[in-house]
Amino acid sequence: MRLGRKRDLDERLRSTKQVERRGRTWWRPWKRADKPKPHQKFQQRAAEVRRRPWRVVAVLALVLALVGGVVYLFGWSNAFVVQEVALTGADGEVAEVAHTNAAIPVGRPLARVDTDSVEERVLEDLRVATVDVGRSWPSTVTLELTLREPALAVKQSGAKGVQLADAQGVVYDSVEKAPKGVPTVRAPKGDLAPADLQTLMLLPEALPPAIAKQVEDLKLKGPGDIQFELGNFTVKWGDGSTPELKARVLEALLEQEGIDPEAEVDPAVGEMSIDLSTPSTPVVTGLQTAEPNN
Repeated sequence: MRLGRKRDLDERLRSTKQVERRGRTWWRPWKRADKPKPHQKFQQRAAEVRRRPWRVVAVLALVLALVGGVVYLFGWSNAFVVQEVALTGADGEVAEVAHTNAAIPVGRPLARVDTDSVEERVLEDLRVATVDVGRSWPSTVTLELTLREPALAVKQSGAKGVQLADAQGVVYDSVEKAPKGVPTVRAPKGDLAPADLQTLMLLPEALPPAIAKQVEDLKLKGPGDIQFELGNFTVKWGDGSTPELKARVLEALLEQEGIDPEAEVDPAVGEMSIDLSTPSTPVVTGLQTAEPNN
C-alpha cells in the first residue's frame, strides 16, 4: 500500500512540474510561435536599401569608363592628331623661323601638344613680341604672332648697320639702315640697357617743344650717361631719373643772361656745357666772360 501511494505521489509531482514548465514557456515572449511578419512595403524598402550601394558602384564604373574612353580618344588615338600648323601675324623669313622654332611634330595627338613650351620656343626669336598658341579641332595648331615695332635705331661704334629697339627698350634686330620715321641715336659698343634706350626715346617729349626742336646728336655715352647738343652747348642729361625737373632747370638756365646756345665758342675756354645729371645743383661751364679777341 505504501509503495503504491508513493508511486501516485511521484506521478502527481511530475505532472505538476510539467504544467509549471508549460506555463513558464507560454509566457516567454521570444518563444511565441505566432510572431507577425513585416508589412510588404517595409520589405520593399529594405530590399531597396540593400540594392543602393550596387547602383552607386555601377554608376561610378560607368563614369570611369566614359572618362577613360574620352582620354584615350583625344590623347592617344589617331582620331585627333596634328596635321597642320596655321600661322598669322607674320610672313617671309620671320614666319619660317617661327614654324621652325615651334617644332610641332605632325601626327602628335592635338590634346598632348604642350602650348606653353611651343610659346617659349617661338619667343626665342626676339622679333616676336607675343604669340598665342591655340588648338583648332580636329587637327590644327594655331600660332598668332605679334611682332615688335621699331621705336629707336641705335648706331653703335664700330658696328655695321643699326640696332632696332622697341618701345620697351628691347633690342630685337639688326638692319642696314633705320626705317623711315624712326629716330637714330649713337651709342658705344657693348650691351644696351633697356632703361637707357627708353630714356633716349622719351627725352624729346620731356623737353619744352621750343627746346626739343633744337636738340641734335642725341647719344648715349655710357650706362646712365645721356648727352645731346643744343646749339654750341653740350647738355649732359645723365640717366632717366627726374626728367621733368631737369627740363625745368634747363629752361630756366637758358633764360639767364650769358647762356646763349648761339654764342661762339672760345677755344681757349673749351666747350660750353650744362650738366643736369644732378638737377638740384646744375653746372654750367665754358661761359664767355668777354668778347673773344679777333
